[in-house]
Amino acid sequence: MHSPRPPARAVLSAVMAFGLWGVLPVYWKQIGHLGSDVALAQRVVWTMATVLPLLMLRGEWAGFLKSLRDFTLVKAHAWSAFLLAINWGVFVWAAQHGRIIDCSLGYFINPLLNVLIGSRLLGERLSTLQKLSIASAACGVATQIVLVGRFPWIGLLLAGSFALYGLARRQSPLGSLPGLGMETMVGIPVAAVFLLWCQQGGVSIWGTASSRDLALIIGLGVITTIPLLGFAHGARQLPFALLGVLQFLAPTGQFLVGALMYHEPVSTAALASFALIWAGVALFCGDLWLKR
Repeated sequence: MHSPRPPARAVLSAVMAFGLWGVLPVYWKQIGHLGSDVALAQRVVWTMATVLPLLMLRGEWAGFLKSLRDFTLVKAHAWSAFLLAINWGVFVWAAQHGRIIDCSLGYFINPLLNVLIGSRLLGERLSTLQKLSIASAACGVATQIVLVGRFPWIGLLLAGSFALYGLARRQSPLGSLPGLGMETMVGIPVAAVFLLWCQQGGVSIWGTASSRDLALIIGLGVITTIPLLGFAHGARQLPFALLGVLQFLAPTGQFLVGALMYHEPVSTAALASFALIWAGVALFCGDLWLKR
C-alpha cells in the first residue's frame, strides 16, 4: 500500500522556508554597513514588532500573555533566547565578513548533531547508517583542521547553538510563533538599551537613513518570522523523512551563494572536507527514507 502523497501546500511552505534561509546571507550583505551588532539588535526589535500583530491575528494573544506570567516558562525561554542570539549573531557576522560557506558547513552538520544529541541526552538509539553519517561528518571537520589548516569555529558554533536551541525548545509547550515572541520579549530590553547606547555614542543605528536602509531594517522582522511560519506549517503535515531531506536546501543555498555569487574561495582541501560531510548527509537522508 502506497503512502499518501504529502499536501502540496505543506511541501511548498517547507521549500519556501528552507529556500529563504538559504539566500538569507544576501539580505545581511545589503546592511553590512550597519555592523553585525547593530543589525542583530535591530533584528530582535523588528521581529518583536512583527510577531505581536501576528499573535493577535492568529488568536494566540491571550495565551501568549498568560505564558508571560509563568516564571518557569520565561526562564526556559531566556535560555533558548540566549542560544538563538549566539546563532543569529554568528550567522550575521559571518555573512557580512565573507564566511558564508562556513555558515553552510554548520547547517549541513546540524541535523547530524541533533541525532548525536538525541542518542546521548534523550536515550534515542542510533542506527548503523546514523553512526556512519556522524562519523563521516566528524572526518569532514577533522579534514578542515588538518588539510585546510583552520578550526571551523563558525560552522561548529552555528551547528552547536542551533542543536542546543532545538533541545531547549523541546522543553516548552509553546508553539513556534508564541515561542519566538517569548524569546524576543526576553531579548528586547538588551537590544533596546544597546541601540540607545550606540546612538548616544554617535553610531548610526539606521544606516544611511535612506528609504532603502529603513525598509531593509524594518524588513528584518518579516525575513525572520515568515520562514519560521512556513517551516512550522510544513513540519506539522510532512513526513519526518521528507522534512529531513528538505532541510538541506538551506545550507546548499548558502554554499552556492557564497561560492558563486560572492566568489568565496573553495580550495581542493575544503572541497574534500565538504565531500565527507556531504557523504554523511547522504547517509543521513538514506536512513530517513529507509525508516519511512
